[in-house]
Amino acid sequence: MMIMSAGPEKKGFLMNNRIIVIDDEPSILNDYCMILSPPREDEAKRREVAALEAELFGTVRHRETLSPPENYEVHTALQGKQGFETVSAFRNKGKSFALAFIDIRMPPGWDGIRTARQIREIDPEIEIVIVTAYSDRNRQEIVKEIGTPEKLLYVKKPFDPDEIRQLALCLTRKWELEREAERRRQYLEKLLTSVRRLKTLSISSVREVLSAILNEVLYFVNARKGFIARLEQHNKIIIEINTGDLASPELDTMIRNISERLSDVNSISQIDNVTVFPLRNGFGNFFILVSDIQPPIPEEKFELLRLLLETSSEVLDSVNRQERFLRNEKIAAIGRIAAGIVHEINNPLTAILGAAELYNLEGEKFCRLFDVYAGSQNCGQSCESENTAASVTAQSDPEEIRKKMTHYYSVIRDGAERIRIMMGNIRSFSKDSERFEPQLYDVGTALEDTLMLARNALRHNIAVHKDWERPLFARCDIAGLKQVFLNLILNAGQAMPDGGELWISGKKARGKVMISVKDSGSGMSEKVKKRIFEPFYTTKSEGTGLGLSIVKGIVDRHGGSIRVESEPGKGTVFYMEIPE
Repeated sequence: MMIMSAGPEKKGFLMNNRIIVIDDEPSILNDYCMILSPPREDEAKRREVAALEAELFGTVRHRETLSPPENYEVHTALQGKQGFETVSAFRNKGKSFALAFIDIRMPPGWDGIRTARQIREIDPEIEIVIVTAYSDRNRQEIVKEIGTPEKLLYVKKPFDPDEIRQLALCLTRKWELEREAERRRQYLEKLLTSVRRLKTLSISSVREVLSAILNEVLYFVNARKGFIARLEQHNKIIIEINTGDLASPELDTMIRNISERLSDVNSISQIDNVTVFPLRNGFGNFFILVSDIQPPIPEEKFELLRLLLETSSEVLDSVNRQERFLRNEKIAAIGRIAAGIVHEINNPLTAILGAAELYNLEGEKFCRLFDVYAGSQNCGQSCESENTAASVTAQSDPEEIRKKMTHYYSVIRDGAERIRIMMGNIRSFSKDSERFEPQLYDVGTALEDTLMLARNALRHNIAVHKDWERPLFARCDIAGLKQVFLNLILNAGQAMPDGGELWISGKKARGKVMISVKDSGSGMSEKVKKRIFEPFYTTKSEGTGLGLSIVKGIVDRHGGSIRVESEPGKGTVFYMEIPE
């Protein structure tokens, strides 16, 4: 199957060639038919004569240049009322006549004036030519009675065939040009309505903007069934917005049919029965897919549709930038608050750690005192001292007291240490403007060092697969990158409590260093994946939820990007890119 470009409908210049002739003389009607719709053999003879004239005289007769061969759909009527009924019947079928030639005198029924007036009432757009051999009716009176003077002409009998041909050619094309102009006006009005709505959106969520864009595109192309998809690595399609008119089986079939071919789409295209509209923007690979458009798209609508997509992309970019700005402002505000909290907590935390150490030292002294009491019972001291020692040791077990004090000290020390580590994370998060001095360094060596550092935290039943280019140089803040690698590796280990496999790969491509960390762990839901880089967001019972936020901040400072792919039960992959 091939991807077809959904280009505009290419149509001939003359779309409506339907003409009605109303005259009470059958011979005149026959003349019109011969002029406007001659038999094919007559037309062939006419062209042959024209060719011979050109060969003999070197020129073509003037009438040939004035009358290019056209073939019209000619309908006739002998009476005005009959002609009106023919026009009315076609209108009821959704069809229109572009032109009517009407004789002014047609006894015994309606005359040409009444006929033209009645036809004009049911079809205001038809071009009318009044034909007469008499000059007893004032033209101004005719115009006044029929109306719409810009669509009314007056021709006297006898007429020249070329005059009729030329009138037919000009007026049918005039009719079509006016219809095209009206269609363009309607499309433009629709476009302006959609653009106005998009430009005045009072929402700042990218998801809500995508929903609005989908609604406007469906409105513009008169469709109902569509969705917006984001294309990820390995041609994986993520549904961002769905109208709800697409049933799940239908949606699954569409995705299955187009997933391998969507990456090749650069302009409005047709894949099977799905029309694809790419949304160009700097924040994601988005596509609008519509399943119930009746192609081809008219040419005048196609160009305006491109403008709508360009506007949609601009609005999406603008809201995305705004969302990122607000998120960064929020993070910066949280960082400033966090820095103050760290400062306030550090002093009492230091006191707690110091007191714990003193408690440990004094506890040791206390335990040694018990040992002294225990030893003094049989060393020949005074009875009073022996009785005191015996009383103390009888009430408490020195060994049990030592164990409890050691346990309590460990609890205090470990808890305080965890707080200290958390404060360190918060401090790292809050230092958004931290000095950044990149240097040329082998990223592969940093990966190796980080794995050595993390080996005690990784369970023994986790198999690590290393696959990166050596050397893998990049201009970077290597301490920051080591923090990134450590966080990703530890997260992978925590996702595999019962063991599994960890793959770490790295390569250079397109002027970037690309690192991926993949695990065979529990994976994550779409909801979790969308929030995974948010500060203070965590699914764990312990921790601050700042690890991946710090990771993203470090990668951003390198001018790089990081993203995640994951499904529940199918593991997780983090893809990181930084400029080399």
